[in-house]
Amino acid sequence: MEINNISKRKLTGQHIGITFGTFAPLHVGHQQLIYKSLMNHDAALVIVSGSDGDRGDKIGLSLEKRFRYLREAYNDEANLRVAMLNENDIPTYPQGWDEWTLHLLRSIALNIEGVFEATNFTIYVSEPEYQVELEKRLPQNVQVALQNRKSIAISATEIRENPVRHWEKINRVFRRHFTKKVIIAGSASTGKSTLVRRLARSINAPFSEEYARLYEETANITDEELTASDYANFIIGQSRANYNEICSPSNNGVTFFDTDAIVTKAYADLYLSKTENEQLNDLFDITIAKETFDLILVIPPVTAYVDDGFRNMEWENSRHDYHQKLMWYFKQYGFEDKIVLLDQEGQTPQEGFYLRYQQAVQALETHLNIKIEHLQ
Repeated sequence: MEINNISKRKLTGQHIGITFGTFAPLHVGHQQLIYKSLMNHDAALVIVSGSDGDRGDKIGLSLEKRFRYLREAYNDEANLRVAMLNENDIPTYPQGWDEWTLHLLRSIALNIEGVFEATNFTIYVSEPEYQVELEKRLPQNVQVALQNRKSIAISATEIRENPVRHWEKINRVFRRHFTKKVIIAGSASTGKSTLVRRLARSINAPFSEEYARLYEETANITDEELTASDYANFIIGQSRANYNEICSPSNNGVTFFDTDAIVTKAYADLYLSKTENEQLNDLFDITIAKETFDLILVIPPVTAYVDDGFRNMEWENSRHDYHQKLMWYFKQYGFEDKIVLLDQEGQTPQEGFYLRYQQAVQALETHLNIKIEHLQ
């Protein structure tokens, strides 16, 4: 059994409120109960419990991740402390009440400053069975208060089944886990940045901009002047820009990215020396290992190459080579089943762009299982 605590001071007071759960994810029902516990007592303890393979772990929300998310969610509450109770060595529910209660009491004792026996506690539960089982085993200074779950009609199960539908009920810190991440990629001068912006605004979603372009404009350098150091800045800067949009308050369940580390790696592979690429390998591997995508929209080089003052015009002849390299990398990193090609051309550049936009909207509906209102 393992119990971890937030690195704040231990709780003090004569009466402490306690809530516990799997919190997979934390939602408004949990939040209101936690604040009820905090405001009706001198301090509050929130205990996130679970085990390997539990309902949170099955969707990628491990116990440790839930613990860290909860600490972040309540990092501004001085009288609230978060603890983690690992149930791996406890018989699975509905067995193991004796062992679980002992671990619960130990967790409480570890998180308070005073003497356990001299402090009063109220544990808030929402299941009648929990009240019955706990009251059989708790000491007299620990009371159990049964709450009415019907007052807030939402459950973590409903959220896990359809996060986007219940988006407003999910705690903002936990939303990053459920965000559908869409990257638009392709060789230079294919309209990626414009498409990212217009797709995102069509559904009021946040989007990241191409960090490399902003970097080059700020530093007043061109593509042909780039070094390994510049590419390292691209990797870190784009990763941060993408993550910032995931955490944005405007995140409505779908976030668009204008390039990523794989896109940058494909450029580096073609346009930097072998020695320079070797210098970047570890940084690429670390960054790409953290990336997850739900949909990758790739625009092949079907547009005219435009001289915007920054692009290396010699890259025009290697656009198809770059496209093939990019596709190869996406497949090598296990994203082949996420790729949709936006390859419609049309009779004019404007018509081609609109056809690719329509392809993208259709891909969003099909692959992300979301309904988008759009013109036919």
